[in-house]
Amino acid sequence: MAIAGVGGFLSAALSLLYLIPIPGLVFFSYFAPLPLFLIGLGVGLRPLYGAGLLSTALIFLFEGPFSAGQYFVLTALGSAFLVNRALLNRKTSSKEISWYPSSFLLRDFTLYLGIIMLLGLGVYLYITQNEDMHKLVKSFLEILDPNQQIKGAEALLLKLLPTIPGCIALIWGMVILFNSTLAQGILSHYKKNLRPTPTLEDLEVSWSFLLLLCLSLLLSIIGVGSLEILGKNAAIVLIVPFFLVGLGLVHKWLRKTSFAMAALTFFYLILFLFLWPALFVIILGILKPWIEKSTQPN
Repeated sequence: MAIAGVGGFLSAALSLLYLIPIPGLVFFSYFAPLPLFLIGLGVGLRPLYGAGLLSTALIFLFEGPFSAGQYFVLTALGSAFLVNRALLNRKTSSKEISWYPSSFLLRDFTLYLGIIMLLGLGVYLYITQNEDMHKLVKSFLEILDPNQQIKGAEALLLKLLPTIPGCIALIWGMVILFNSTLAQGILSHYKKNLRPTPTLEDLEVSWSFLLLLCLSLLLSIIGVGSLEILGKNAAIVLIVPFFLVGLGLVHKWLRKTSFAMAALTFFYLILFLFLWPALFVIILGILKPWIEKSTQPN
């Protein structure tokens, strides 16, 4: 109860940091899932459930039902779902513990991303129904750029606006991945982790995800209205598992070199600075089955 209380309070406090008018402090609100993952991956599910409910109640008291609902779905429920899957295990015939495979974790994580995207898409379609998109964009730009210093901003926003649900799901996914990885790393360092750390190198994606990605891309090109928007947002979500699989392949290759740590550091530096290498990583993730098959000895 004490662990759940402290974790719930810390998570709620981090989530509400944006209310304090100090520049840069809002950045730390992205660490709101970290206490929940530390509890779940280090202590167990019941304290995590208690911490999630407590933090949701605290946010409800301070910010009202909308913020509390958003926190519950994105942070508390999302963390609990992923930890629940991560801690699944069974004993084999040789009495060894077999943990839930990392590829299944990736599948479930992607499905949850899809649920977040669909919820966001429903809200987007509800808000924009019978509305002139040009007027919405202009009213937004009057707040964002009142002096009209950004050239071509209206045309760019008109293209990006329909992809907001997918982008929200993508950003949420990156935040959850970062916090869960950080929590597992901290717990592993102090030998308090309940399960071994999954590795990127073991990740695989089902063929059905590739078919769904192709269908989403097709809808985004030839679809009309809501179908086009659904295709664009689904494609954003479905590239995530292939990106992570591609990262695993890069890790596998670079770890075979004599300068693995330096090579990985340089790779991530290039990835964060330029972003375009992410497309190369996604293509690697899609082609992984063929790459591994071609490199296997006869």
